Amino acid sequence: MKIHTQKEAEDLIYASYLRAINSITENSDEKAKKPELTRKLLDYAGSPDKGEKYILVTGSKGKGSTSRFISSLLSHLGFKVGLFTSPHLVKFNERIRIDGKAIPEDNFIRMSNKIKNGFDAIEKELPPDQYQGPIGIALALAVLYFKENKTDINVIECGRGGKYDDTNVLDNNWAVITPIMKEHIHQLGPDMSDIVLHKLGIIKSSTNYVYINKQTKDVFPIIENLLKNKEGISYYNQQFRSENVFIKEQGTSFDVHTTNGSYDNVTVPLLGEFQAINASAAVKVCEDVIGQAIDDDILTKCMEDIKWPGRCEVVKKEPTIILDGAINESSAKYIKDVIHGIHKSGEKNIISIVGVPKDKDYQGVIRVLSDVSQQLFITKPDISHLTFPKDALEYAQTILPESKEFAYLNEALDYAQTSTEADIILVVGTQTFIGNAKRCLGHSLLDIGK
Repeated sequence: MKIHTQKEAEDLIYASYLRAINSITENSDEKAKKPELTRKLLDYAGSPDKGEKYILVTGSKGKGSTSRFISSLLSHLGFKVGLFTSPHLVKFNERIRIDGKAIPEDNFIRMSNKIKNGFDAIEKELPPDQYQGPIGIALALAVLYFKENKTDINVIECGRGGKYDDTNVLDNNWAVITPIMKEHIHQLGPDMSDIVLHKLGIIKSSTNYVYINKQTKDVFPIIENLLKNKEGISYYNQQFRSENVFIKEQGTSFDVHTTNGSYDNVTVPLLGEFQAINASAAVKVCEDVIGQAIDDDILTKCMEDIKWPGRCEVVKKEPTIILDGAINESSAKYIKDVIHGIHKSGEKNIISIVGVPKDKDYQGVIRVLSDVSQQLFITKPDISHLTFPKDALEYAQTILPESKEFAYLNEALDYAQTSTEADIILVVGTQTFIGNAKRCLGHSLLDIGK
């Protein structure tokens, strides 16, 4: 049957996984998903990826923002750039962009119909415990869209792995490895060497340029050993790096140094030292794409205007409103470190608005944010399929007695801005929660600019 609606198109993307979900376990999931099926699906669609240019980005942290930095800078340099990322905040379309603009709904539906026959043919051949990965199906849709619109180059954020990731069926001339950490042990482990090997799997015979961003001391030697005979590698601190990082309410300022030169006092409206690290890798990648240093004015304009929704994003001033999708203690600690980097404890009046569901570490987020906040507001998004905890306010009040609860985020935001003297308002929670905040503030999620 033909696909007629956005919902039907999204249902197609998840249909194979949902069909197999009762036959797979957490331990078998990586084996049950067959990345080679993505190659088969692309071939059914006419192999639209062949002959196109791809930059693959993988790692454990920062791959989304690194992908965004690269795509934005290439757009500012005059290229027509496709960008494929995950997850989305509100609409699935956000994952597929050209020069910052999300794929329109009618095109999303049309591309879904183009891959449906191939999808159906593959499904008929699969046993119950195997499935076509949602990322792979979405990738096929994206690649068709990029091909039709004649993009010059495409930036692809990988899923959780690398070697066996659905995105790795693409022939990528460039491979970017962001910081690697111990994660997804059942699928990628059991130890760090296995995880690193998975991530480095995006380096293939078609790959001429490799960028290794800043790594921890235990990871770097593993990478060096695995790549000791590979040429064309740019390492952080050798071919590119960031220095003089300064975090302020308006964003992060830093200098970038590469083998082609230096770029001083670069500023992005995103918070955190890792933003500077990610941006420096993006600069080096784009230098190699154009074969020379980047014009200072182009770099400055790009970085000043860059948007990456919900990732320690500064969205408003007076009061400063910062959005971040933290749902556990460790990710909340990063926000805490950022705030400490901006202000000494007690220097500013900070209110944290928290919307973390029951099945996530809401107590950890509340506990960490209470260290930098004068008040906590507990609430939830206006639309969500998740269940939110009934005891969150009670827990918050054991730490900060003046904490309050609001039925929905828009009420909490309005109160924080109009009825308090907050200098900084932190909005922290699920991707849906952050998307709700963007809507409340009148921000588009479908057009984030070049």
